Amino acid sequence: MSVGANVRALLTATRMFLVEGNRDIGIVLGFTVLFPIGILFFLNELVAPGLRIQVLVGVIMLEMGLLNINGLAQTMGVDKQSKMFDLWVSLPVSPVVYTFSNALALLPYSLLSAVVTLGVAIAAFGVALPWSTLPLLLGGLVLVWASTLGIGFVIGAYGRSPRQINMWAQVIGILLTFFAPVFYPLSVLPVPLQYVAAAWPLTWGTEFLNGILRGTATTVVGAGAVLAGFVVLWFTLIGMGVRWRAK
Repeated sequence: MSVGANVRALLTATRMFLVEGNRDIGIVLGFTVLFPIGILFFLNELVAPGLRIQVLVGVIMLEMGLLNINGLAQTMGVDKQSKMFDLWVSLPVSPVVYTFSNALALLPYSLLSAVVTLGVAIAAFGVALPWSTLPLLLGGLVLVWASTLGIGFVIGAYGRSPRQINMWAQVIGILLTFFAPVFYPLSVLPVPLQYVAAAWPLTWGTEFLNGILRGTATTVVGAGAVLAGFVVLWFTLIGMGVRWRAK
C-alpha cells in the first residue's frame, strides 16, 4: 500500500476504534482519571516531600504505560473473540495500521489522565512546572505511549483467548510498571537489577519526565533517545507481522 493509502486506512481505523471505545467512556474515564489521583494522594502521605516529584512521575507512568498495554492487548482479545481480528487480518491492511490506530484511540484518555494528575500535583502538592516545558512534556508522554504499545500487541497477538490475553496483560503490565523504578530512583536497585530495568521502556520514561521536572537537559536528551529507539524497535517488529496471520 502507498503512504497515502496507509494514512487513510489509519484515520478510518482510528475513527472506528474511537466510536467503539466511546460506548464505555464513563468506565474508562473513571479508571484512567480518578483511580490514579487516589494513588497519588495515598503515596504522597507515605513519602518525604523531596520524593513528591518521583511519586508524581510514577503515577503518570502507571497511567501512560499500564493503560496502554492492558487496553491494547484486551481490545485485541475482544476482536479475536468477535472474529473482528480475522476480518482485519483478511484486509490489505498493515499490522502497524491496526495496532497504531487501536492504541491511538486510547491515547486521549491516557493524556487526559496525565494532565489531570499533573494539575492535582501542582495545585495540591506545590509541584512546579514551567509553562515552557509543556510541549516537551507532551512529547515525552507520547514517546512513553508509543514505546509501550508493542508490548500490548505481542500479548494480544500471542494470546489465544480474551481470558488468557487479559491475564498476561495484567501480569506483564503490572510487572512492567512496578518493577521498573518509577516510584523510586533507579539507584535503589542492586546493580544487576539496574541492567534488567534498563530493558523496560518505563524506566526511561521515568528518567525523561524526571529530567523535565528537575530541569536536567542531559537526562531528557539521553532518555528521549532510548525511548525513540524502543518506538523504532516495536514498529519494526509489528511491521514484520509477528503472528499477524497466525491461526
